[in-house]
Amino acid sequence: MIKFLIHRPIAVLMTFLAILTLGVIASRFLPMSLMPDIDIPEITIQVNRPGESARQIEDGTVNPMRYHLMQIPHLDDITTESRDGRATIRLRFNYGADINYAFIDANEKVDAAMRNLPPDMERPAIIKATASDLPVFYINLWMEDAGNLEFMELSELARSVMVKRLEQLNEVAMVDVTGHLTPELYIQPNEELLKSLNLHHGHITQALEQNNMSVGSIEVADGQYRFNIRFANRLRTVEDVKNIRLKAGPRLMKLSEIAEIGLRPAKQQGAFLKGNTPALSLAVIKQSDARMDELKESVDRMLNRFERDYPRVNVEIVRDQTALLDYSISNLQQNLLFGGSLAFLILFFFLKDARSPWLIGISVPASLVISLLFFHIAGLSINIISLSGLILGVGMMIDNAIIVIDNITQHAERGKSLAESCIRGTNEVIRPLISSVLTTCAVFVPLIFISGISGALFYDQAMAVGIGLLASLIVSITLIPVLYHIFSRRAEKKGNIQGGKITRVFQNINLFQTSELYEKGFDRVFKHRKAFISFFLFLIIPALLGGLYMTKERFPSFSRDDVFLKIDWNRKINLEENIKRVNALNGFISGTVKNSNTYAGTQKYMLHKDMDQSVSEALLYFKANSRQDIEKVKEQVSARIKENWPAAVFSFRPPGTIFEKLFQEDEALLVARVSDNKQRGIPEIGKMERITKYMSDTLTREKLPPPVAGSHIEVQAKPEIMALYDVKHRILFNRLQSALNAWEVDVLHTGSQYVPIVIGNAPAPVHQLINELKVNNQKGTEIPVKELVSLQTKNDYKILYGSSEGAFVPVDINAIPGDNAQPFMKKVSRHLKQKFDVDTAFTGSWFSSRQLVGELLIVLLIALSLLYFILAAQFESLRQPLIILLEVPIDIAGALFLLWLFGGTINIMSMIGIVVMSGIIVNDSILKIDTINRLYRYENMPLLSAIREGGHRRLKPIIMTSVTTILALVPVIWGSGMGSELQRPLALTVIGGMILGTFVSLYFIPLCYYYLVREKNSKERI
Repeated sequence: MIKFLIHRPIAVLMTFLAILTLGVIASRFLPMSLMPDIDIPEITIQVNRPGESARQIEDGTVNPMRYHLMQIPHLDDITTESRDGRATIRLRFNYGADINYAFIDANEKVDAAMRNLPPDMERPAIIKATASDLPVFYINLWMEDAGNLEFMELSELARSVMVKRLEQLNEVAMVDVTGHLTPELYIQPNEELLKSLNLHHGHITQALEQNNMSVGSIEVADGQYRFNIRFANRLRTVEDVKNIRLKAGPRLMKLSEIAEIGLRPAKQQGAFLKGNTPALSLAVIKQSDARMDELKESVDRMLNRFERDYPRVNVEIVRDQTALLDYSISNLQQNLLFGGSLAFLILFFFLKDARSPWLIGISVPASLVISLLFFHIAGLSINIISLSGLILGVGMMIDNAIIVIDNITQHAERGKSLAESCIRGTNEVIRPLISSVLTTCAVFVPLIFISGISGALFYDQAMAVGIGLLASLIVSITLIPVLYHIFSRRAEKKGNIQGGKITRVFQNINLFQTSELYEKGFDRVFKHRKAFISFFLFLIIPALLGGLYMTKERFPSFSRDDVFLKIDWNRKINLEENIKRVNALNGFISGTVKNSNTYAGTQKYMLHKDMDQSVSEALLYFKANSRQDIEKVKEQVSARIKENWPAAVFSFRPPGTIFEKLFQEDEALLVARVSDNKQRGIPEIGKMERITKYMSDTLTREKLPPPVAGSHIEVQAKPEIMALYDVKHRILFNRLQSALNAWEVDVLHTGSQYVPIVIGNAPAPVHQLINELKVNNQKGTEIPVKELVSLQTKNDYKILYGSSEGAFVPVDINAIPGDNAQPFMKKVSRHLKQKFDVDTAFTGSWFSSRQLVGELLIVLLIALSLLYFILAAQFESLRQPLIILLEVPIDIAGALFLLWLFGGTINIMSMIGIVVMSGIIVNDSILKIDTINRLYRYENMPLLSAIREGGHRRLKPIIMTSVTTILALVPVIWGSGMGSELQRPLALTVIGGMILGTFVSLYFIPLCYYYLVREKNSKERI
């Protein structure tokens, strides 16, 4: 094949130009996103039960629903959170389960559960999670110095105009909104006037129902035509309500004569603030196949139009994932360019002519463009995972070209003709090159055995490396020999094969005395064979120690200049007090941060499950100028909260980028789930407070926060007193609702929206209201409410948690005494059982991290097995592959040492780096053993001479491939941005393994080969 190609250079060049053109065109159609588009195996069920306590919802709704949902196939875990008025049920499925079928099953189980639930219960919302549901960026809308009515108008404008126009953009799937005010029509009766007219609230309710009804239509015939006659008596405006007539004795009176009527903002359970200013937050969610850069351009144009059309409305984009994408992608592209350039320049120090580096310089861009064509065919996108895979592959792309060019040059130096050198030099290395590519790809195949989203995510990286290597192999064995033949033939005609002055300069630099140093090292190693082989084998011990004792985590942490602060004030405060407190915090650090946004109380997002918070909770977003500034902000805010609100429970967490959304560990290192066998399944709040105090004082090294509690006023009716005074329970309940400004009696149909109609009086303190309030009995006599009810203040859990095993109280533990988890967990369980008679189960990130490390160890073993199978087939030997595989645990010592030196941890990226390094580093040894076998077996060279000559022939390729691979990855170590920080542990392990692996390939592999062959044939002449 090579002979045919080098004699058809124009056909080869035109074919490659056509392929490269297609690659350039295909690159324009590749989707660009921050992360690969993968499914999230999660379903969320949101239950709304206004007016019910967390305990009522847990016992009456969530518990029976949980029982039905546990029967769904492929369910990995189920967790529930019950709060006052609502609950959230999260279903997590095994990755690979068909989430569409799971969604259908969840709907069926919810419907089955609702047959046994209260008939007035609203059907729960069931939401299927996908990566495309995660917002690309957020838009803040606000008006300076806007009152409540103006802000309500802004809310209506945003929901009815702005959101709809944004959603009409082709790239936008949905715009989720929070912070908006909704209107309500209030009727505030004049109580004294009502009393004098012998009217009560029931008369107002009855009048509203009679004037706001629709009884459908009747179809009638009129000759040859048929008509629908519709009976409608709808209230549509505030004036319609004001003009309702009520009969008061002999008189007809307008409703506006006996009550104040108007529009006002409905009672809010939450608010969004930009700084200290009320605002709206619009979360923009893109279509799954849209390009993020095109989405950003379209939205920017629309926002500019909004600013022209509505000059009083301020618009701001925050938490922009497209900026993060641009930064990360450009950073990785710079790393790709810089690393490739370093690797390219280093070639001039080793190659004997100035043409060879340029040939390699042509092969790498050609391989990358062909890779993009394969990306398009395989349906991959440009993201930080696939792009980092290409960076990883650049060093290996250079390796293939180096090996081909070096082998052709060696044949030319032995006096063969140019054509014969190109043909034989390429043909000799095709088989080992294919084996090298297969071994490298083989280490990625086992990554499919990593469970969950982790395995799905790095499919893109595996595909990128595999595609890059395949493209490089094609270029190296087809284009490189043709170009080498063309360039060298032209140089021969000019009589300047060596390349002139530039070549002589680099040849002088090349005289690093590489060969002499290698020869001296070779002689010393073989003179002290036993000592050196013992030394290399001894390196396996630090590799084992590093694997056992280095810190382990699931994913590497990122440096950020922004942070989320989640606060639970741990007091039953209202929204106004919540806003007052967060405004105080924002004012305290206003000079330190660039931007701050606050989500106070309950939010109205549809898809943001992580913002499911109560009125007394808040989520604050701070963005500073640098990582150091954000650390100062965290320290200052922590001190301020502890000083002013010591009961508050707060924590910091990274902002919700797509990566954190997919992979953040919501749980602490260990979570103790405390439960008991009592009727309610969990200890009483007082007992649980004693348990956490005991754990803090006796069992752990840290101060554990007490369970989050909430106080509530319990109003209990006195049935015997009510029977004595002839007062109906429903009348008392409606009167209390009206007095508390919470009695919704009807809905106003305005045409564009539904506005609730509420009857209520001006709010007053509860005890004062109960003391002053009166209710009419069946005879119309006023009875004081305080005589009919009793009030009690009680404490209970603010949130009730549950799982497939029942209800529990979580206790987060972030530090394990002695770093030995198993004995610690047994000790905690034993002590709590003996002292408090409670059961304790454990979950947490410690378990998932250990599971992941265990899976990656299995992946490594599978990869090594595949390597053995491939090498045994290539060498036609069952023993020689063991030499190469023995190199892997030694190289791991170098990988872990460099990782430890840079303060890294063992995580999924560093473990994948070890797996990748194992596939790369053996390539040098494969080529070396292949060369020694050819010299020893087929050219009958003595064993030691074959080992020496094979090492000499492969010296420069081994050094060059190692140096170029290392230099291609060096920029990642000092790079910034999510892409570099994600790949840094991988780069460190690959570089560390390559550095040590180079010496192993040069000296340890020849030693092992020597002992293996000598033992096999003890009569062999040395």
